[in-house]
Formats: sequence, structure tokens, C-alpha cells
Amino acid sequence: MSDPRRDGTADGLRQQQFLNVISRDEATARFQHHLRLAPLGEERVPLACALGRVLAAAVVAPIDVPGFDRSNVDGLAVRSEDTHGAAEEDVRRLQLTGEVLSPGVAPRTAVVAGQASEIATGGMLPRGADAVVMSEHVDVASPRDVTVSRPVAPGENVSYAGTDIARGETVLRAGQVLSSREIGVLAALGLAEVVVWRRPRVAILSTGNEIVPPGDELPVGSVYDSNAAILSAAIEELGCDPVPLGIVRDDEQALEHALAQAMREDAVVLSGGTSKGVGDLSYRVVARLGMPGILAHGVALKPGKPVCLAVVNGRPVVILPGFPTSAIFTFHEFVAPVLRAFAGLPAERRATVRAIPPRPA
Repeated sequence: MSDPRRDGTADGLRQQQFLNVISRDEATARFQHHLRLAPLGEERVPLACALGRVLAAAVVAPIDVPGFDRSNVDGLAVRSEDTHGAAEEDVRRLQLTGEVLSPGVAPRTAVVAGQASEIATGGMLPRGADAVVMSEHVDVASPRDVTVSRPVAPGENVSYAGTDIARGETVLRAGQVLSSREIGVLAALGLAEVVVWRRPRVAILSTGNEIVPPGDELPVGSVYDSNAAILSAAIEELGCDPVPLGIVRDDEQALEHALAQAMREDAVVLSGGTSKGVGDLSYRVVARLGMPGILAHGVALKPGKPVCLAVVNGRPVVILPGFPTSAIFTFHEFVAPVLRAFAGLPAERRATVRAIPPRPA
């Protein structure tokens, strides 16, 4: 009788060993060589749906922001030269034009020497005026006259047209992820839609007879499917749309059917069934999907040695180990960089930390 430790046979099952374990760098190079690491296309979305999306084109301001000279305070729109030398003991008397310039009101009367118009914060500065005196420094002398007890300089308390954003200025660049701040800028420019990269769709399959969806009763010997949940969240964090396709039992025909559905998406991620045992079917079915097929099966990593990297007609198909720690480690090592490129995100910058081992290696 042969020794099962030598020929891989145990309890009637034959376990084939990895035929070609390669380095991480070689596996990455083989995998990415057959992929186009670029965004998958543009789409135009409403501003209300743009949070977290990635800009596909630079945004050039079509208007000035603000679009007119406006007051930053409540007070009087004046000619600054009419307030020179004003003080508590030496006030300057001005005549009101009769206009009250609230936000949204277009001035009709120009301010000339010795005149002033009442203006509210955000109000449009009238012609002739070049500054605003705060209301705290204004006293009413009569229904038509006011006095000013503090001088103002040209431009004081005024935001000129284009101060925040000038027409023709590039305000956002392609590749920028839109946060609430950028969406506010786009709204201020009057843009109701924005051109972004299409979000890649990633199919997720979990395989194994022992896998049970969270929330179901857990039979003895079974485990809950945590891989699908963590992979879905990780995929969404990368600017992609996860497409969970559930759990597939260890049945070749069922797996073929599930993969046929999964291959409609931009990428496919499976977990489990990547080792080369009799009960591991995933890599066998993937090997029959199309060209160029499996490019790496067995990588010199721990955890994650059994990972299987394939490309089928330009679409990445990756079988992650079933053990959750190995699955998420290999996902971030091999799949995440590809999905970032598909989503239009820049490559991740990884920080390094110097450390001293507690004892000599």
C-alpha cells in the first residue's frame, strides 16, 4: 500500500499539488497583461446621483461665481470717497436713493456723489457704488438722509463678480472623486448633470456545500457566507457596483450556469473551490470559459496561495480562496488594482512602516 503522504491519496480522495506556484509579481504581470487597465466608458448622471462618482472630464466654469458684485453685509452701498474722514465726532451725511436692494433685486438707480442705497447681504451692488458701509456705522438722520460714522475703502464688504470662480477657469479635473464639496461647486455653476466614468459591475459568487447565507439556520458543520458580504463592501469602496449572485453548491452544472450569468458583468469574483482537490470545481469550470483562460493558479503568498487568476475575453475572472482572511487579502492584492483602474481611480499609494523584529530572524 502506498503512503498517502507521498502520493496525495487520503480517504479515497486524490489531492493534486500545485503544478506551478509563481511569485506575486509574476502573477500580477501575467494577469494584467491581458487586461485593459482603463475606465470602461463615460455616462452623464444627474447631480443628485453624482456623490462618490469619478469625473470623466474636466469641468470648466461656464459663468462667474458670484455672477455680479454683491454685498457681504447689511448696510449702505456708497462711493467710498464720500466716506473719507468719517468719524463718530465728524459724520458724513448722505442722501438715500430710495432703493432697497435685497438679494435677487436688480438695481435701477445709480449711486452718485453724496448718495447711498440701502442694501442687504447678498444684494447686487448698484452702479457708481464701490463699497458697503455696515449698518452698525449708519444712523438715520431723516426719512431721506443718513449719517456715516466710519470710512470705507474701495471694495470693502464687497465680493466682486468672479471672486470665487472665474468664467473659463478649470475648477475640477478628470479623475476627481465627487464629494459633497465638489457637488456644491457644480451646483453653484448651474450644472444639473455631470460626466463621470461608468461604475464597473462585479459579479460575486460563493461556492461550497457548507456555505449558508447570513440569517438562515446554521446546520452542524456549516459556516455563514462572510466572503460575499465583505467582498461586496470592498467592491463598493472601490467605486464599483457589486452584483451578488448567491451561493452555488459543489455541482459542476450549477456552477457553469451561475458563471454564464456572471460573465455578463465587467468582472467576476468567486470564493472557494480554487484548490486542486476532487471537490474543488471552480478552477475547472473557469478553465473552460474561454481565452486566454487561467494565467496563474498558485502564488507564493501566505495567506492566499491557492488564488486563481484568469482572463476571459478581456474580462477578469478571479477565484479567491474560501478562507475569509485569504480571500480578502488576495482580493486587495490582485483584484482591487484592476477594479480601481476600471473605475477611473488612481493606483493606491501604500505606506510602508519600518519595524524591528522582537528577536533576530
